[in-house]
Amino acid sequence: MSNIFRNYIFIILNIIFVFNITNSTFSQTVYIEDRKMFLDGEEYRINGICYARGEGNGENSGYSYADDIPLLVDANINTIRTYSAITNTAELDAFAAAGIKVIMHLNENSYTWYVNQFKNHPAILMWEFGNEFNYNPQWFDNDIQNWYNLLESCASTVKSIDSNHPVSTAHGEVPNSQALNSCPSIDVWGMNIYRWLSPETAISELAAQTDKAIYISEAGADSYNSNTNSENWQQQADATEIILNNIIQSSDLSIGVTLFEFCDEWWKAGNPNQQDTGGFSNSIPYDNYANEEFWGIVTRDRQPKLSYYVVQDIYEQTSLSTQISDEHNIRIFPNPVESGLLHIVHNVNYPINIELYDGVGRRVLSAESINNKIDISEISEGIYNLHIHLQENVVYKKIIVR
Repeated sequence: MSNIFRNYIFIILNIIFVFNITNSTFSQTVYIEDRKMFLDGEEYRINGICYARGEGNGENSGYSYADDIPLLVDANINTIRTYSAITNTAELDAFAAAGIKVIMHLNENSYTWYVNQFKNHPAILMWEFGNEFNYNPQWFDNDIQNWYNLLESCASTVKSIDSNHPVSTAHGEVPNSQALNSCPSIDVWGMNIYRWLSPETAISELAAQTDKAIYISEAGADSYNSNTNSENWQQQADATEIILNNIIQSSDLSIGVTLFEFCDEWWKAGNPNQQDTGGFSNSIPYDNYANEEFWGIVTRDRQPKLSYYVVQDIYEQTSLSTQISDEHNIRIFPNPVESGLLHIVHNVNYPINIELYDGVGRRVLSAESINNKIDISEISEGIYNLHIHLQENVVYKKIIVR
């Protein structure tokens, strides 16, 4: 099946899905308390990725969210951080259905319309302004205070429109007292940190200055080694493992991380139709050089690199939904499912509802567990995201149907 025809079919199916999801009522509250983030009363930890699809400055990767959501779900990524606002409602619907939240970038010059339109959408985790704007005072008449004043105005305005979601910013390195004192309406300070293998040092530095919530909005390593002039997936994977684990060790002071980044982007360092090795010196493992077009945990053609599996493993181990699952002693079997019957064993004394979503976020089944069994004999082969509703909690599991 051609990509054009496949995408056409997907669009038609999403029209049906969008009609269903936009005609439902959603009630969701995200708030910050004691440095931690809570989603509808349950602690939420960001196991995230910076998400751009390779669509900039002449590059067109040809891939869409329909291609990416299965990869994100399979890597146990629960949050994406964008660099521009997603205006396609069907795309937001698909992320929400797949259990993926969005840290939504807003344009500081035009944002109220977007917040008003999407503030009740279940995909939204929090709003964010700026990405390392403190490195570019020339954008603000060579006075960075102008940016901080604008940031405070934007954050305050968003909070007056939407009281149910926090507002963040992605600061280059640790914000100083000028930034912190100028922006009291910022709920979450994100930091883009490139300190070799130790971004966690920035968390403790910022925590000593403020009691606001903290997350690492960018950290990571690229897969090209300029010393050997060759790509090295193993080195990127090794660095990613150390970086993520160091951040997780500071989870008492931070709400998580959005690793940089999902896929390689070919537009950054040269010809958008080829992968160039250009970049700049920076404290990046293991060559002190940032090769701009090699940062993805998947290639531009969506082939997982070794770092993808590192992310998959670490995020599975640190998923709060897994901890909730353990609390209720939920077990599902068999997995993979071949007989058509999925068994869901638990220790709660009330009926549980389950929903099954395919890899692009379409709900394919909604049912109540009868005698701890669900009939999925009509479900096609594939990987699915299982949502188990336990009154106020939702437990997420992946299952394979064969």
